[in-house]
Amino acid sequence: MAQHPHAPHQAHLLPPAAPPFLSLHHISHALPDGRVLLDDISHDFSTARHGLIGRNGAGKSLLLGLLHGDFPPQSGRVVRHGQIAYVPQTLPQEPGVTLADVAGIASILRAQANLASGSARQEDFDVADGHWLIRDEWARMLADAGLPGWTPEHPAHAASGGELTRVALAGALLQNPDGLLLDEPSNHLDSRARDWLLARIADCRGGLIVVSHDRALLDAMSHIVQLDNGKLNGHAGNYRAWQAQRDRQAAAAETTLAHARHERAAGLRALRQQHDAQQQRNARHARQARDANQAPILLGMKRANAEGHVGRERQRRDQARANLDQAVQQAAARVAVAPGIALALPETAVPNGRRVLHLHGAVAPFPQDAPALDLTLSGPFRLAIQGPNGCGKSTLLAMLAGEQAPCRGVCDVRVPTAMLDQRASTLPPDRSLMQTLAALGATLAEGELRSRLALLGLGPVQVQAFATTLSGGERIKAALACALWREQPAQLLLLDEPTNHLDLASTQALEQALAGYPGALAVVSHDAAFLAAIAPTHRLSWAPDGWRLLEQGAGGGLNNERA
Repeated sequence: MAQHPHAPHQAHLLPPAAPPFLSLHHISHALPDGRVLLDDISHDFSTARHGLIGRNGAGKSLLLGLLHGDFPPQSGRVVRHGQIAYVPQTLPQEPGVTLADVAGIASILRAQANLASGSARQEDFDVADGHWLIRDEWARMLADAGLPGWTPEHPAHAASGGELTRVALAGALLQNPDGLLLDEPSNHLDSRARDWLLARIADCRGGLIVVSHDRALLDAMSHIVQLDNGKLNGHAGNYRAWQAQRDRQAAAAETTLAHARHERAAGLRALRQQHDAQQQRNARHARQARDANQAPILLGMKRANAEGHVGRERQRRDQARANLDQAVQQAAARVAVAPGIALALPETAVPNGRRVLHLHGAVAPFPQDAPALDLTLSGPFRLAIQGPNGCGKSTLLAMLAGEQAPCRGVCDVRVPTAMLDQRASTLPPDRSLMQTLAALGATLAEGELRSRLALLGLGPVQVQAFATTLSGGERIKAALACALWREQPAQLLLLDEPTNHLDLASTQALEQALAGYPGALAVVSHDAAFLAAIAPTHRLSWAPDGWRLLEQGAGGGLNNERA
């Protein structure tokens, strides 16, 4: 939820050109399992737009919570200049939670209600001060965000994930903070809502830190800050500029490594030639000594000198080899090698012509005015389901998974399915991934299972940790592993915004893996690049008068429209 700003701290005197709104001084923080996520970090975040990037589990969300003051660092200090608002990655939807809670204005409304009831507490005056027109501002905020005219007391669980995200973002902006912290803000947003978010970010005049794997959003930043191995590295420019700089550095490192390997090969050839020449000289001198009929004592002295020279030459060659190897090792260390993140998918083929799903007059339980849907698909189809927030895309997936029944009509799915929802809620919170896979009857040997999980980017620590301790991206990977490597693997994968919490490398790995997946797919996603990569065979698009199915033609166009 959008959280209430903190009181301002004493600001340091800095040059007016780029004053920081947040400063880190020797910050360190480790997880209970000993993993160090922040290692003696000192960094100033200027009043600009910063995109914070890093691999899943690197500690980005932890860093935002620490910056906001949700918990203290284990060492070091954070200095905040002005009021800081924060929208976390996961928003509450439990019963009793209202939109005012999500927007971070519930305390203001309570203070106003207390004052209206006759309260004279100074605390209520302090909280309500400056927000006397909050309900009018609330109505304008919802309209600007393209949301219905809900009251602040509207239950949060009645809103979709994208609508809830917009409420939290709009509530944070409503506070007019000096600094804004956003954790994966474009998750769950449809294309129109993403445009609204980009417009609000462009209008932002305070400091901004955005944790995101959304390439379009990161290109709207003025700075990119990478969290890698416990350190922060800042770069001027947007994500595209950062990527170009990284590619140039990687190319230079590869060139240096190739040169070092070439030099080592040439050096080793020269050393072999020197060794062969020395062997020939030694043999020639030995023959000459035998033919010269010299005194034994003189022969012994010459032999000792020769052996000493051979020993010194051997040491010189050994040192030269070590120097050449060290040069290659140092060059190789500067080449960025991405950890192996890949998905070894099982055999889950669906034969052509085999009916996978059949819906006839099926009416989903959400939204209230959901239209009836007739849909029959066979074979290894790839269905992209698209529409605005709140039109019922996630409910449709849940209905296909058998988690919700249609209000009326027929929903018949004839192959094993696996549902991967936006929160990876299929993971039991009090079990490790290995325990969950065992309970699901995974048939792979433990060694092979661990190897596959490692390729997925889940190492020994993550696979033994409780699901509640995993990052958002790690949870998505773990849930996908459960879907693929359980006793009966899925032949129909139902993916609800699967890239929301994945880092960029993992997103690309998922794209590559799904490109070769032999089963059927039904995917809800607002990530245009991801959808293009998986090459949908069909698109099911929402329209005010009902769903429309478009089939991908052989030339790449859409045809054969069916209601």
